[in-house]
Amino acid sequence: MIRAPRLRLVALLACAPLACYTGLDGGVSGGSVSASGGSTGAGSGGSTGAEVSSGGSTDGDASSGGGGSTGGLSVSGGESSGGELTSDGTSDGTTGDASTTTTTTDGSTSTSTSGGSTSTSTSGTSTTGIDTTDSGGGDDNTTPEGVCARWNYDHMGLQTGSWTGNTQACDAGDFVGGGRESALVLTNLYRWLADLPPATIDLDRSAKAQECALMMHANGQLNHSPPMSWKCYSADGAGAAGKSNIATTSMVPAVDLYMLDPGNPMTIGHRRWILSNSLGGVGFGSTSAYSCMWVIGGGGQGKNPWTAWPAPGPFPIAAAVDSTGWTVQSDGLSLSGAQVKITANGQDMPVKVTQLLAGYGSASAISMIPQGWKSAAGTTYTVEITGISQPITYEVEMVSCN
Repeated sequence: MIRAPRLRLVALLACAPLACYTGLDGGVSGGSVSASGGSTGAGSGGSTGAEVSSGGSTDGDASSGGGGSTGGLSVSGGESSGGELTSDGTSDGTTGDASTTTTTTDGSTSTSTSGGSTSTSTSGTSTTGIDTTDSGGGDDNTTPEGVCARWNYDHMGLQTGSWTGNTQACDAGDFVGGGRESALVLTNLYRWLADLPPATIDLDRSAKAQECALMMHANGQLNHSPPMSWKCYSADGAGAAGKSNIATTSMVPAVDLYMLDPGNPMTIGHRRWILSNSLGGVGFGSTSAYSCMWVIGGGGQGKNPWTAWPAPGPFPIAAAVDSTGWTVQSDGLSLSGAQVKITANGQDMPVKVTQLLAGYGSASAISMIPQGWKSAAGTTYTVEITGISQPITYEVEMVSCN
């Protein structure tokens, strides 16, 4: 039985509420989700740590040929372990992740082909090399004190940023005032909690993601495969749309929404992409109301056999994902047929286990939604996953970082 170390993995891309993501297999459908005041509007989930502006919509996930737009997350083409996939899908919603998917132009359905992980890198010369392994808040994720020091430090310095462009002139402009850097800080905070290597900002991808955000804003919808008839259409923007999480909110709150990922019960794709072994150079583009996060082909070098969210060890209760489900994902370990047992203080904690569609940031994944209970600060949960070739056991210690 594998007893979980504090794994250092790299993640692929996924979408969350008010966001759209791309995955490998399957599309998106589900119900709409909105967030206000930093908390998600789905289920009993709480604040994810950073303030989330109200509004925005996302498409939920759906199996091939099914589902419908839910005004929330959406899925688009992407890659998974084993090889690169091109994306050709469209979707609307607040956020989206990149994968090889196709959807109707209104986001009503979305499908994607299966493929390998994002194992290739592009535009290497444009990567800034910003590394937030230690953001200044410390690099100890093995103790509650260390985790809370980093969590509070990173959130304290977040900047919302502002957009310098406009849709009337089809000027993509830039997103200034620290928004892009803050989005990276949040991304790497989540990756750090999961023991994943940090992502970096890729300037070339960010410029193209900026064109993507302009197109979404100018047309008032999300689409991973925007038509040439769109206002402010550009080839660079369209290319970025097919490789990005996209959201109807600016880039900083979108990161939190991707990690919660409501409305996507069959994929949890946005989160899985961010927690992927292949995430490396990321492009961030944003207007005041729409954003694109390029995550496909990141060139990351993560080698973790599996990663869990909430992550093993001390974990901030503010990032709890009870409403959308705890997840375990892997590139090399099949989780098909997995059986899950969660206990706390000697008590069984029942969960609903769902086999997630393959290819959304990982080759295999499951979600575990608490049934009749919520995560509680000060409680340690033991997770045992059996019925697979290499059983997994790990502990999550929920901590309050107030």
